[in-house]
Amino acid sequence: MRSTFKVLFYVNGSKEKNGIVPIMGRVTINGSVAQFSCKLTIAKTMWDAKGNRAKGKSKESRDINLALDNIKAQIIKHYQRISDREAFVTAEMVCNAYQGIGKEYGTLLGAFDKDNENFKKRIGIDRATSSYKVRVRSRNHLATFIKKCYKRSDISMLELTSDFIKEYEIYLSTDAGLHNGSVWAHCMWLKTIVSKAYYNGLTPRNPFAQYRVNQNIKER
Repeated sequence: MRSTFKVLFYVNGSKEKNGIVPIMGRVTINGSVAQFSCKLTIAKTMWDAKGNRAKGKSKESRDINLALDNIKAQIIKHYQRISDREAFVTAEMVCNAYQGIGKEYGTLLGAFDKDNENFKKRIGIDRATSSYKVRVRSRNHLATFIKKCYKRSDISMLELTSDFIKEYEIYLSTDAGLHNGSVWAHCMWLKTIVSKAYYNGLTPRNPFAQYRVNQNIKER
C-alpha cells in the first residue's frame, strides 16, 4: 500500500499580535497528523494561504520561503530515513525526529538484540552461558516467524497487537514443532522484551500487558 506523506505550512491566526503571526508546520502520513512550530513569524498580510508561502519577492519573503524549503527538506530526509528502517511510520515519529525530542520507536528484534547484548555482558558474573544461548535461540525463532508470516526482517513496536503473540504461540507449536513448555518459555521471553521496551519508553503501549500464556505442561 502506497504511503501518503505530506508537509504543509500555515499561520496561526489565533496567536496574532500587532498583525504578526507565527508560522506552523503540519506533517500528514497515512491519516496521522502532527503539528510543529517553524519558529518563524510573518505579517499576516504577507502570507499566501493557498500557496503555503510568503507572498512577493522582497528579501523578507525570500528568506522566509528559503527557511521553509529547508525545513521541508529536513522533514523529508527524516521521513525517508525512518521509512528505510521502520515498517510503520507516523507523523509524530517524523516530527519528533525533526525537532530532536522524544525517542524514536524501535523495532522488536532490535529491542531483543539489545537486551541479549546486555545479558551477554553479565555472563560469568551473575548470568550463565547456557541461559544466553536459550535467549539467542528464542530471538531466532522470533526472527523466523516474522520473516515467514510478515515477509520482513523486523517489525516496528508500533505494529504489535495482542494477535501477534497469539499467532507466534501457534507458530511455535505447529511450524516450529515445539512442546508446550518450550512454547510457553519463548512467548514469555517475547512478552518480557516488549514489557521492558514499554517501561523504558521505547513504545507508547504494551499490547501484551493483559495477555496470559497458558503453560499447560504435562507431567512426565
